[in-house]
Amino acid sequence: MRKTVLWLALAGLFTAACGHALACDGSKVIFEDKFDDDAGGWSLRETIEVKDGAFIFKLPADDMQSNLNVTFTVEDADICTEAVWPQGGDQPMLGAGLLFWGEDNRTYYQFGILNNGKFWIARKQGGEWLGTIAANIETPAINTAPGASNTLRVDAKGNALTFYINGTKVRELRGQSPAGGWRFGLSGDNFDKGREATVIFTNMKVTD
Repeated sequence: MRKTVLWLALAGLFTAACGHALACDGSKVIFEDKFDDDAGGWSLRETIEVKDGAFIFKLPADDMQSNLNVTFTVEDADICTEAVWPQGGDQPMLGAGLLFWGEDNRTYYQFGILNNGKFWIARKQGGEWLGTIAANIETPAINTAPGASNTLRVDAKGNALTFYINGTKVRELRGQSPAGGWRFGLSGDNFDKGREATVIFTNMKVTD
């Protein structure tokens, strides 16, 4: 299993090198992580690996995992990350997500894409999903091929949110941002009930 994960990570890195540049528009860089090592302030555990240019969720069957950055808090922020689907022809349904307006690991918003060409926006409060703001919305902006990379971006200014996939605006929203700052992070979803899977991110950037 470990060799498979490492092979997938290397394949993802090769693809990402030809992928989209991160497009956060803020002039001040608050946070940037190319995942060369595990010093970026992420909560590490057995199912997460951060090294050699990859943040890897190693997901059991039918599992979702989230990871809010521990060391940075922001108020207004433009957040970008690049996700890479694993190589191989027989792909389970996978989701790669960008977390924002996070208060703790049980309370946050999630903007995610699926490798079937759909995206969603959802809210989690106290460990419970309160509802899906956008559920399985199909868009041609998502690259669905095995090994393809996708840039996710959330521009959060005050109570206004704008969502982008590979530079294409897919949704605008208004909501109540957390008081006193919030955290950002990543998530991975494996919807296959019988197989393990990986979701890979190759970099992340936050600007103001």
